[in-house]
Amino acid sequence: MAQHSAVQGHAPLDVLVGRVPIFSQLAPEELKDIAGRVRLRHHPRNEQLYGAGENNPHLMIIHSGHVKIFRITESGHEQLIRVLGEGDFLGDMSFISGAATDHFATTLEVAEICVLHHDDLRDYLLRFPTVTYKMLETLSSRLESTERQVSILAGEDAEHRIAAYLLELSDKHPTAKFALPIAKKDVASFLGLTPETLSRKLAQFESAGWLRLHPRRIVELLDVPALHKL
Repeated sequence: MAQHSAVQGHAPLDVLVGRVPIFSQLAPEELKDIAGRVRLRHHPRNEQLYGAGENNPHLMIIHSGHVKIFRITESGHEQLIRVLGEGDFLGDMSFISGAATDHFATTLEVAEICVLHHDDLRDYLLRFPTVTYKMLETLSSRLESTERQVSILAGEDAEHRIAAYLLELSDKHPTAKFALPIAKKDVASFLGLTPETLSRKLAQFESAGWLRLHPRRIVELLDVPALHKL
């Protein structure tokens, strides 16, 4: 794949790479160098990119679509860890530790993912300290998010978990009306709840006048102070 060519109507690869946060501060020629080794792959919905116990030799950078990262509990249930979107990367832990992955990665929808071999990534981290810094910054943010999730799952009841999740989503939007980024069953998995419990609690929140549920996973918060008090 030529590094300057557009891909199926999209911008050239060096432009796409430049939109990725960990590479955004590189000079044009440096971006072209990376683009020369990156391959853009197209994945259908619900495709497993890699599974627990596998050795994944690539850093995967999401150009479009969403990918869910999850583990399977001892009881056989799926525990959602996080959902990654445009500009996010995965496959970093295999690169850092050299060990097999301990989780699964599956597309939630049709996705385009730029793939960079770990050998090339190692070269770039040595040559471009800004890439190293941005990766560490992202990993630190993920660790903080994971610790917050573990704290909520360990010490909060269902109502607290749901309220905290909705309030965090609301903080990322200009209004109190927003779409859930993932299906309700995945929200339930992320919060350590059953889908039935999540649906029942959301219905209770709506009956209490704290929120309104709209079609297409749209949630409108009507009484933010009440949710903060839970």
